[in-house]
Amino acid sequence: MQTPATSTSSVTEKANALLSRIKETDASLHAYVACDPAAVRRDAAILDALDPTARGPLHGCTVAVKDLIDVAGLPTRAGSSFFHRDAQSDAPVIARLRAAGALIVGKTNTHEFAWGITTENPHTGRTCNPWDLRRIPGGSSGGSGAAVAAGLCDLAIGTDTLGSVRVPAACCGISGLRTPTGIIPTDDIVPLAPELDTVGPLAYDVTLLQIAYAIMAGAAPSSATPPTRIARLRGAGVHNVELALERALDEACATLQHAGTEIIDINWWDAHLTDAAAIVQQHAAARVHAGMIAEHREDYGADVRERVERALGVTDAQLADARTIVAQARTNFARATNGIEGVIMPIVPGEAPISPAPPSFRAAVIPLATPASAFGLPSLAIPIGFGKNNCPLSMQILSTSPPPATILALGKHFQELTNWHKHRPWKA
Repeated sequence: MQTPATSTSSVTEKANALLSRIKETDASLHAYVACDPAAVRRDAAILDALDPTARGPLHGCTVAVKDLIDVAGLPTRAGSSFFHRDAQSDAPVIARLRAAGALIVGKTNTHEFAWGITTENPHTGRTCNPWDLRRIPGGSSGGSGAAVAAGLCDLAIGTDTLGSVRVPAACCGISGLRTPTGIIPTDDIVPLAPELDTVGPLAYDVTLLQIAYAIMAGAAPSSATPPTRIARLRGAGVHNVELALERALDEACATLQHAGTEIIDINWWDAHLTDAAAIVQQHAAARVHAGMIAEHREDYGADVRERVERALGVTDAQLADARTIVAQARTNFARATNGIEGVIMPIVPGEAPISPAPPSFRAAVIPLATPASAFGLPSLAIPIGFGKNNCPLSMQILSTSPPPATILALGKHFQELTNWHKHRPWKA
């Protein structure tokens, strides 16, 4: 892949260089599904015309947006063959980014209705991993992850219900934040399971995630310091990982320990949590899809159609039992992590698989993604090395409380100690 454009003297010049790169690169990558170059240039000129004193903290930062989220002037299709709405205005989260000076570049590909972790989409096409075009980028925010990794934007916005920001971040060798549930508005965003859905940023540098999170959450920038005592999860759910990842996790923990962070092992795991959280997710998703699948059953892709139909069979009694299991697991997790602010664990079991992703990939990932989602907690995925095929490896830092400030500070601290986030899938 070609080297992305270096910094230029104006937002317009930066925009033109980026649009050229997208035109040259994205045909093979397929990160974007919609882009209006004239609108991008118009918005860049508006940013250039601002008085320097009026420029926001994201002035000229190029942003790609997952195609679940409304962006004025672009269609929202949610990776579907039949769903379509022409957005007349930005979703609130996008409006906040624009107000901070962001330049919205376009809409990125997603797994159909965000219900999958591969971004292998029968309607909109398969997004490729910039590190190896044969491999998946993760999902469901795979287009957003690939766009950042390939240098086709500075920052991308995705959604995370059961891993959909963290999995692409891990597969694509970038950083991604699942934000705490209920903090960032999800208005004008196509839902998957509203009670679990969150909006989250993806970028190479955690520092940019910190800035973006504050803007998206409508909060003041954080001045938190990294936690000095964290845990490494050693329970049954993290045993089935590649040897290269296990070694990379060892090295990451050793790096933090050498810099003064105390790391203790915990063996917490709840064997019933994954299935219980799936029931909660399915029940919520069934309410979203019941009307659409009644009218458009054959228009769904096979994998998502099967998930919707299974979700429609979830009963109220099953939901009640599932909520009880989740609540008890949350209590046990809080007890196991008492006095600890963050937990290091995998988010994917190793390198991204070659497409088509085997069922074993999803079976390994979902349990690792579930605790943060089920408990409504923030979690950060950051790169920690490379596997035997020279593709990225990642770790997840799960916060034990809703504010993400301390895990973001820890992620930034780790990136100050290492250079994994400085690697790119192109030659300089």
